[in-house]
Amino acid sequence: MKKIIIFLFLLFISTISNARNEHEAWNLLEDGGKIVWIRHAITTPSCCGDPNNLKIDDRSTQRNLGNEGIKQSKKIGHMFKKNSIQIDQVLTSQFERCRDTAKYAFGDYKDFPALNSFFRQGIGADAKKQLAEIKSFVKNWNSTKNLVFITHQVVISNSIGETVSSGEMVITDKKFQVLAKIPTL
Repeated sequence: MKKIIIFLFLLFISTISNARNEHEAWNLLEDGGKIVWIRHAITTPSCCGDPNNLKIDDRSTQRNLGNEGIKQSKKIGHMFKKNSIQIDQVLTSQFERCRDTAKYAFGDYKDFPALNSFFRQGIGADAKKQLAEIKSFVKNWNSTKNLVFITHQVVISNSIGETVSSGEMVITDKKFQVLAKIPTL
């Protein structure tokens, strides 16, 4: 019985802490000038990533959002609206799951090929070029609003060193220092 009470107390404290941290994260975005890295929303099940016959311009060869991912994307958009967060622009990978996450969350978006997944290729010359392009873009970006990137786990982890779940958001400054995380599940 004592263990159960301790467990429930720790769970309660953890919940309060997470709520406080999420509130602080939204406050950071109210100040503007931040980058929000979002991993695409939940996709249709797959054991091993995209199929071998993947074509960037062919939706049927990619993992796509299912109903759960569409719902999660809409929740992301609702969270931004509820907190009155100003957005300068939404840039996304050309993969359909990222475009769909952007479409359902924010409506308007622009493709930014540097955000494309390089999971299958690994960290080769092309991946390094993409990461350098992202850094250069952020360095030259200047706004009092926030910049939203919708991309893939491999891009996020290699850019800012964070592992994220589908639909999870990471807030950084222009130096790519992680300031906060916001879950969406």
